[in-house]
Amino acid sequence: MAKTRTASRPGGQALPPVALIGFGRRLGAALIDAFLVAIFTGIFLMLVALIGAIIRMFRPDRPSPFGPLLLGLLVVLSVLYYVISWARSGQTIGMSLIGLKVITKDGSALGWGKAILRYLGYIVSGLALSIGFLWIVFDGKRQGWHDKIAGTYVINEEDSYLIPKGAALVPETKGTAWGWVLVWLAFLIFIPGALLGGLLLLGPTVDKMLMGLFGRG
Repeated sequence: MAKTRTASRPGGQALPPVALIGFGRRLGAALIDAFLVAIFTGIFLMLVALIGAIIRMFRPDRPSPFGPLLLGLLVVLSVLYYVISWARSGQTIGMSLIGLKVITKDGSALGWGKAILRYLGYIVSGLALSIGFLWIVFDGKRQGWHDKIAGTYVINEEDSYLIPKGAALVPETKGTAWGWVLVWLAFLIFIPGALLGGLLLLGPTVDKMLMGLFGRG
């Protein structure tokens, strides 16, 4: 059996291993970030609706120019939030609150290139029924597909200084946390049903409110 190489300080003292963070804590950070992006999105939507209502008030013959651009601008908002956070500090707000940091294998900052590549990996992970995120549970290096694509790892913020010194990267916990697989399956069933139910129950009401706001009711 091959022996695991242990990194040492110049004085001969072994460096502590750096823990690769698993699915649970990363999910907590992701939920915080999703909540913040939702708040930013809500504020943005209110501003767009207000500007659109003003335009309709003075120029009722012209449709609001913001509608076709809305989806694209919301995507840009998400891209800016994640890419700027990863490129500048390796941390989103959610990761900072939980004490996590995303790094490259040598401990260096992601930079703009890897940050953009990681966001593209996010899209791939999400489109595949979020299996790319769940992959963290099974992977020995605790990497999701987006981490594989960008060559990144998630560690505790306070351990980041150890990576350039050659500390070993080891999983925070051993084995596979099958409970998260069950949670993923539950959400996979629940979320589409909840969205469909919400559309059926609230869709007509929301549509009426928007039509009234833009003066089309």
